Amino acid sequence: MTAKEMDKLTAHFDKYFEQNDCTVFHPLEQTPHIDGLLYEPTEKYPFWKLVSMGASDYKMDAPKKALGDRNEYIMMIDPDENMKDPSVARWYYENLMEIAHYPVQNNGFLTYAHSLEWPASDEEEMVGAFLEFPQVIEDPGILRCKLGLFKTAICLQVVLLNRAEIEKLTEIGPQRFSEYLYPEDGSKPHFLCERKRSEKF
Repeated sequence: MTAKEMDKLTAHFDKYFEQNDCTVFHPLEQTPHIDGLLYEPTEKYPFWKLVSMGASDYKMDAPKKALGDRNEYIMMIDPDENMKDPSVARWYYENLMEIAHYPVQNNGFLTYAHSLEWPASDEEEMVGAFLEFPQVIEDPGILRCKLGLFKTAICLQVVLLNRAEIEKLTEIGPQRFSEYLYPEDGSKPHFLCERKRSEKF
């Protein structure tokens, strides 16, 4: 991204998260180069916000009626995670990058209600992710960030999933799973990313 585009994207998230205290993560070696912006929990949005900055440089081969052909990605993370610990932050950043790099590495297209899976390991519970609209953010304007005349990023939420949740998604389908993540009846939503699943989800 150009410096101007980075400033626009940062200002976009500053506006919709209603804070301007992000920390920037710079990857050491990575192609394409995608940074991370980390926002601390606030009273209004009491969880960490970790977002990609640079994924939208890749123009996907999108269908005609798609939301868009460029994405950035957002994780809403359990506020009890110590994201100031570099090893904790690195785990979440690396998982975010799994999604951000997928279209580039696979010449693929990702959008709302798509999901990804990766090989399970004995050490890690999370084996996949679901892409959702960032519905927890009050202003729906967060979904689109205009970076230039012909460049708009669609800002999608990443929800990490364990094996049981992947199976639930497969069983009920993406639309009903989206309704499970953000129930319309006012019951508890299920959108926080965790390394180990807890009752907070």
